[in-house]
Amino acid sequence: MSLYYKGFELIEHLLKSESSNFITGVCKYHYAKINQHLVQLLSSPITRNKTYMIHNCYHRHLQDGLKTDAVSGWLLYASFYYVIGQYNVCLRLLDYVLARCDPTMLYLGKGFYTETNINIYRQNIHSTMTLNERMTIATRDCVMYLKDSSLIPEELKLTQGDLTIFVPPIIMSHFLKFLCYHHLDDIPNKKHAIRDVKLTVDGEKYTVNSKLSNLRMLGICYELSGEKYKACQCYEGAFETV
Repeated sequence: MSLYYKGFELIEHLLKSESSNFITGVCKYHYAKINQHLVQLLSSPITRNKTYMIHNCYHRHLQDGLKTDAVSGWLLYASFYYVIGQYNVCLRLLDYVLARCDPTMLYLGKGFYTETNINIYRQNIHSTMTLNERMTIATRDCVMYLKDSSLIPEELKLTQGDLTIFVPPIIMSHFLKFLCYHHLDDIPNKKHAIRDVKLTVDGEKYTVNSKLSNLRMLGICYELSGEKYKACQCYEGAFETV
């Protein structure tokens, strides 16, 4: 954790001394990104002692981590509410994420962007926007769960192993919805959610890492729904990508 706090100190120093709007925006992006990492290293939010204090720490870091892109910070916030068992709050946040997550948004981390990607990005921004405004309006990113993250759903943690995992935002939204409906014993919406997970997995363009996590999540949905054969097929498919 000390490395993250040193990162905060460096960013604060640069913000005080730097006049370039672009570099200021880059610093604010990394400040938000560090908060997304740091919040996952906090003590479990499920505790009988000092709950108010611990949850305040989570809220502070989660709010400071919202400005990396349009959706990844909000998905970590939804994960927090899922982990502490506030499923209806989690569902409301997921509806918000899905409303924001336009498939035409620029996907961060891609090795190559087409002319179409760039033109759509240009149409979604204007010259008076700051870098951070552009990032939160016109880009999307995977949600990243660190190894031993305090925010990763328990059902996914069992398949994570020693890996940091990267999950595309739309599939993570539908997967969390499925888990919420599962705990709420809402069978009709649970069936609808697993269908959305399957459609998203089938339609997603993968990196190897995202294919691994996507198939595992679909397998978890099938397993929790009692469809053992389909779950095994997904787990075997995930194993083949390793």
